[in-house]
Formats: sequence, structure tokens, C-alpha cells
Amino acid sequence: MTDSAALYRRWAEVEGAPSSNSYVRLALAVAEDRATVAFLDSVSQRERQPNLLFAVLRWYDVDVHDPAGCLRWLAANADLARRELSARRTQTNEAARCATLLPALALLPGPIALIEVGASAGLCLLYDHWRYHYVGSDTDTWLGPADSPVTLRCETTGAVPIPEAVPTIAWRAGLDLNPLDPGDPETRRWLQCLVWPEHTERAGRLAAALSVAAAAAPAVSTGDAVDDLAALITQAPAECTVVVQHSATLAYVDPARREQFRQLVADHGAHSLGAEGGRFLPHLRYPDGVRGDRHFVVSLDDQGLGLADPHGRSLAWL
Repeated sequence: MTDSAALYRRWAEVEGAPSSNSYVRLALAVAEDRATVAFLDSVSQRERQPNLLFAVLRWYDVDVHDPAGCLRWLAANADLARRELSARRTQTNEAARCATLLPALALLPGPIALIEVGASAGLCLLYDHWRYHYVGSDTDTWLGPADSPVTLRCETTGAVPIPEAVPTIAWRAGLDLNPLDPGDPETRRWLQCLVWPEHTERAGRLAAALSVAAAAAPAVSTGDAVDDLAALITQAPAECTVVVQHSATLAYVDPARREQFRQLVADHGAHSLGAEGGRFLPHLRYPDGVRGDRHFVVSLDDQGLGLADPHGRSLAWL
């Protein structure tokens, strides 16, 4: 079995199985098709990501519910697919991650100067633009602007420290290797292609959130999470608590650079707020008996605080 075949099998089992039957079938079909696996083996590790390949298929209106048809299209359009995989990035911008990050953010004193690396179109910089609804066995809590066109519903487990209000964000800025304009029609269509087929609620939320972001215009500049972060931190107002946020970003950074990023944030006296696959944050501390390596982990500085759904639907506090 090649690396690409193993990648797609694991993706189907771990990531796709919980919420996308169509992508599970497609990923398994890719893993079994020698020609497609050979094609994937010929591109870079970044370019062979299932989410990226499947979004390219959707960009060209290929029916992702028909695995055999997808494989035929790829065989007939290998050069086109190769060009798109090289030119595009996943950059999934899921506003609902704000719901899982907000309880950790609110543990810090305000006002907040918020910096996000891998900010994409800037949706996760806009905490104070969304309405939140936390539901659980002992909570039914709403906060955020009641007139927001976007409501983020999050199911909670454990003693999630739900704040009484969204913290004051006095200054915000983003960094991304390829910043996206939330008002650009092609950008909006590409981001919709990244939403999994069954996730119709996410697709609707994304459309509404992009319209909010187009009006709010959060500043996202072109830059690298390590090389360009220090200069941005120094721009934050002195009276603010500086928070460097990263959600589903460190998977695309090699381990040595991840450690450089971590050290840089600490050296500048900033806080690190994360929502990442636990295996990309091996330094985190957890309560006894908890393992975060196979989960999407919400963390603050070096502490794992909660296990979250990658798309923001649930948060289990540790």
C-alpha cells in the first residue's frame, strides 16, 4: 500500500466517517484505484490532501456522490487537476470554531489584541459579530449580538466556562500565506467547495459569515506564521492582552517550524490560543488520564482545555 492509499484510508476512517458518507466512499475508492494513487504519489504531500482533491472535483462540478465518475474525470483531466492542486489551498474558514475557542479566550483579561495565523478570509477574527448558543445538560446560554445573521450552536459537556459576554476585542489582525477576500465571488465559491456535501447547515452559515466579513473587512495580510509574526505582535496596543490564535493551521507547518512558532509567541509575552489536531501539539499538558493526540484540542498556552468538534459543533471541557 502506498502512502497516498494509506492517507485516504485513514482519512475515511478517522475524519470522514463521523459526518460524510459520500466522502468516505470517495476516499476509499481513491485508495483502491491504482491510477489515482499513482497520480497522488506524483504530487507534493500538501497537494494530495483529501479535502483539497475533493474540493477541486466540486470546483469543476464533478459529482462527488459518484466515486467511479470522479476517478474517470481525474484520469481524463490529470494535468488540470495537478494545476489546481498546486495553485489552491484548503483554507477552510469555519466561523463556528469561534464557539469552541470563546470559553478559553474569555479566561484572559481584556481588552484583547487578537492575531490569527492562517486567517484565510478572517472569519475567526470576528468573535464579536456572531451570536452564540451553548446547550448542554445544565446550560442553555445565549450571548453575542442578537441581530447577528450567524448563530453558532455548540453542544457542551463538562464544566465549560461559558462567559457572560464576548470579550472586548480592541484590535485584530490576521496573517495568511494567501489571504482571501470574503467579498470576491470566486473566493466565496471556492470556500463553499471546501464544505462537505452533507454539511448544508455549514454551507449556509459560511455564506452569511462571508457577507459579514466582507462588510467588517478584518485586516489579513500576506505573511508566514513564523517569519512575519513578530512584526505583527509589536503592532498590538500596549494596553491589550495579545492572543495569537491558530485553528487547523499547524497541520500545514513542519514540526521544527511549529516549535519555532510556539517559542516565538512565548518570547513576545503573547498567549497562544489553539484548536488543532492533538498530534500537532505534543507539548500540551492534560488532566490525568486524558489523551489528546487523536482529538481536535482547544488549548491555551501549554494546557489542553477541551476536546472539540473540528467544525465547532461541540466542546467537551477537560
